[in-house]
Amino acid sequence: MKKLLIFLSTLILLFLSGCVPVDEPNITSAAELSQIAEKDSSIVFGKIEWIENGEKKVFKEDGLMGSWIKPNLMNMEDETKIQCDISEGGEFVWSLPPGKYLMHKIHYRDSWSGSYFIVPKVAFTVPDKGKVYYIGTLKGNSQTKRDLIGGVSGVTKFTVQDNYSQDVRNFKKKFSTSSKRIKKSIMIHDKRLPQTPETTAEYNVAMSLLNAILMGI
Repeated sequence: MKKLLIFLSTLILLFLSGCVPVDEPNITSAAELSQIAEKDSSIVFGKIEWIENGEKKVFKEDGLMGSWIKPNLMNMEDETKIQCDISEGGEFVWSLPPGKYLMHKIHYRDSWSGSYFIVPKVAFTVPDKGKVYYIGTLKGNSQTKRDLIGGVSGVTKFTVQDNYSQDVRNFKKKFSTSSKRIKKSIMIHDKRLPQTPETTAEYNVAMSLLNAILMGI
């Protein structure tokens, strides 16, 4: 019983300290979207496209007999960590409160060899609440290989694409939001962003760079 109490206390402390990420589901229908209260958040949508050794990946939501990825965000205003879902084709629609967001890692699971974490060095901002923002397509281009026991290694290069007209048209058609104005807040990929914002020094560097980058400096 004593060990159980210690374990539960540790979980509570981790949660309170922001170490346990909050799950953000992918909104997939107009009915789901209509249930989202926009009073304190905005709708953010875009896409992740993944090319691995020249082949476009399709991600399985359960990771069985395939792969999945989960972008991990940090709201730099309050240091909340968010683990986000995407569709099998890479599209995503999230409900996020205003803030500066750092995509500090991407959780990549390979059904053969397990989990990996990739640092994309990507950020975006949600300026206001009650809005709809298009943040673009994050494209990961990976060159990988397997070792003798099936482990994956390699390098992933990231770019951000702005396909506003086409993606907004598809979004409005799917979610029946033709009357609502959709604003741009395109993701930014910058190699100067730190590998991790976990320490105070790294967090301060990330915030300084984000303030400069998002202001176009």
